[in-house]
Amino acid sequence: MKASAVDKPEDQSFEDIMANHAIQMKGYSYLSSYTCMHDLMGPYQKLPKQSVKIGDLDNEFFELMLQYDVEVRSSLYLGFTGYCNVFALFIKTDFGPVEFSMGKIKSSYDLVLMIRVQGMVNELIPQSMSEILICLICLLVFEMGIAETHYSFIPSKTYLGKKIDMKKLKLKFEILKTIDSRESMMNTFQI
Repeated sequence: MKASAVDKPEDQSFEDIMANHAIQMKGYSYLSSYTCMHDLMGPYQKLPKQSVKIGDLDNEFFELMLQYDVEVRSSLYLGFTGYCNVFALFIKTDFGPVEFSMGKIKSSYDLVLMIRVQGMVNELIPQSMSEILICLICLLVFEMGIAETHYSFIPSKTYLGKKIDMKKLKLKFEILKTIDSRESMMNTFQI
């Protein structure tokens, strides 16, 4: 479930949020709209320029309790922030399958994760894009709370989608099933 805007830091600048409020992991830090809804996060009507689709995530819809299982598809986009080591993950969910029960739902591009790669020289970041994308996808699955459910990822045919090593991603998905806390994530997932 997504977090609310309660208990937000007073300083909502990009620099303060990334420096002082991101979740620290080995080799990176990240912000999640599932833990705190910073002003940076949330819905966008249009994707920022240069955003690139990386794939689609199919998963059961858990936002509301329904009498039957419904699967939705979310398109995932990588957004560039102007910093060579900070990336944004936008999702846009097709709510068509749940509209029969819930009525029309307006879909937007939701900025749900931001990741900052740490301890890597800037020149090596493009070469590590596969690992960064795999980390972002796994963080999304973890933050959504769907790691132990049925879900699948289909890479896009874009240059970034083609960079994702699906064999490594599937192995990480198996590992995600055993992770029950951020501390476990910290010890298992690195860039």
